Amino acid sequence: MVRMFTRRDLLKRGGVAVTGLAVAPRLSPSHDPRAEPDGVSAVESVVETRYRPGGAGPLYWSTYGYNNVTNMAMPEDLWKTNVDWVAETFRPHGYKMVCTDGWVDYTQKVTAHGYIRSFNDSWTHDWAWWASYLRSRGLQLGVYYNPLWVTKSAVTDPSVTVVGRPDIKVADIVNEGDYLNSDGQLYWVDVTRDGAEEYVKGYVEYFRALGAVLLRIDFLAWYESGFDQTDGTIGVAHGSENYLDALRWMNEAAGDMMLSLVMPNLFNHGATERRFGDLIRIDDDVSYGGWFFLSEGGRQTWQPMWTQWRNAFLGFTGFSDISGRGQLILDGDPLIMSSFGHDDERRSAINLFVMAGAAIAITDQHDTIGPNAPFFQNPEVLAVHHDGLVGKPVFLNTHSYIYDSSSRDPERWIGQLSDGSWVVGLFNRGNGPGTTTRTIDFVAELGLRAPADVRDLWTHTDLGPMTKWSVALAPHASSLVKVAAAEEVHYEAEVGAWSGSARFDNTFPGFEGLGYVTGLDQPGSSVALAIAVPEAGRYHLDCHVANATGRSATLTVTASDPASGRQHGTGRLKVPTAPQWTTWRTVTATLEWGGGTNLITIAHGPQDRGSLNVDYVRVRRS
Repeated sequence: MVRMFTRRDLLKRGGVAVTGLAVAPRLSPSHDPRAEPDGVSAVESVVETRYRPGGAGPLYWSTYGYNNVTNMAMPEDLWKTNVDWVAETFRPHGYKMVCTDGWVDYTQKVTAHGYIRSFNDSWTHDWAWWASYLRSRGLQLGVYYNPLWVTKSAVTDPSVTVVGRPDIKVADIVNEGDYLNSDGQLYWVDVTRDGAEEYVKGYVEYFRALGAVLLRIDFLAWYESGFDQTDGTIGVAHGSENYLDALRWMNEAAGDMMLSLVMPNLFNHGATERRFGDLIRIDDDVSYGGWFFLSEGGRQTWQPMWTQWRNAFLGFTGFSDISGRGQLILDGDPLIMSSFGHDDERRSAINLFVMAGAAIAITDQHDTIGPNAPFFQNPEVLAVHHDGLVGKPVFLNTHSYIYDSSSRDPERWIGQLSDGSWVVGLFNRGNGPGTTTRTIDFVAELGLRAPADVRDLWTHTDLGPMTKWSVALAPHASSLVKVAAAEEVHYEAEVGAWSGSARFDNTFPGFEGLGYVTGLDQPGSSVALAIAVPEAGRYHLDCHVANATGRSATLTVTASDPASGRQHGTGRLKVPTAPQWTTWRTVTATLEWGGGTNLITIAHGPQDRGSLNVDYVRVRRS
């Protein structure tokens, strides 16, 4: 098979032989750059500067499909044609953003402070003009660029100075030979230089002021470690601490603009990126798309650097423990719907991204999508996404997926909506022959005690009450159903959003569903659930918990607006100790809630002590 090269491949093939550069003094660890750092001590002392809603990712259209096939920037007239098509075809379904992607190294026309004026120098209109035009079409602007890049034109022009620092030329914050690409069109910022912070923050503020709602920041692994998974050392290793500083600056300047971190090493299970990003790429480039890049692509095992997982199924599964409300959004790269072999594969792609709560980016164009637009328009599937669903693969034990591939099932996913109903996604990644049966047991795995009503979200049919969902799937096929309990609704902690040291466990029996959340013994650890109530007021939260620490334990409960983080009310759980962890009891916290969906967070706060295992919660009016 002849291999086709992407733009990233071409950059890598150019190579960057770097020796004896005046680089930042804080470099990557001296051991093998493919290994995880021994630890970035500064990470734990950093405090986030802004609220991160998390939840399901944005719906948008990207230029990637054109860029990747042609290996060039999209012409402005074609951009406009596609923008108008997106406004008519997808905006009514919730796709509210269009985003540039890559192929910007030869964009060299800059402002007085070195910031690029448009996506490409051949474009007539600048960013501001296009942001205004998009608003007129009901759309928002997303921008692909890395604030750590400096154009060659800015370096060679001594009149270009750092924003707010007329005493510092932009040329003063880079090192000769420290390039992104082999021909030196883009330099990397040396974050240890005076003026670097102002330049990086200024770049983020520049795009935000233009109206961009997302900044897609690429090649982060190359910056941090100077290493590529295929080609080895390709450039300067700027180091994990310098990388942390750079992301912190971007975070501080971003305001409500989302930061999408592309090609990150995600060392220490994304410790730095979890602090400062909104979205993270969890798999390799989609390249030319198809089932290969969704499921079968390359290595099926983990490696401790970019890219830790080579395809979307494994990437979503491997990082499912750090996504959710208030946490990171997982990004599996754009979906090229026309690239799949048949409709079963297309449904599986959408179902996987919806179950993972991922960003969904269309990258087919108006003249390449063919008959496949409806796969992005299914109203019942999109309703699940709009509710903010972030599901999880079925967890089978407490082990890390990195070391135990049997600890999670990438072909069986579950999640709960804000009304307490469940969504179940089942997949067959196999190549056959014949069908494979996948099953979710509602009692053992969802914690339901009575038959529940099942609805198929693709055929739009009610299938009646059941105690399990079992389906025979053809190769590469999938099923997506909604499960509505007939009994009193409860919310399972193990499919919520976990933060800090919180994690899945199923060691001690007596729980309902798959397991429970443990590890709530460190400040900042929490589990969060999206729960809807009909109106604002005071509500009781009944929590099924266990404590066998030897003394009473406490956790703090808050109800907040999931979009803004504004707090509605707080309460406290205080649970006496029991002789063993198999003793479960219901303890109630009472607090004020807002009307509609609330983000209910059960956390180990500064005044809390001990630890609790949390199984599930129920809500009732005070």
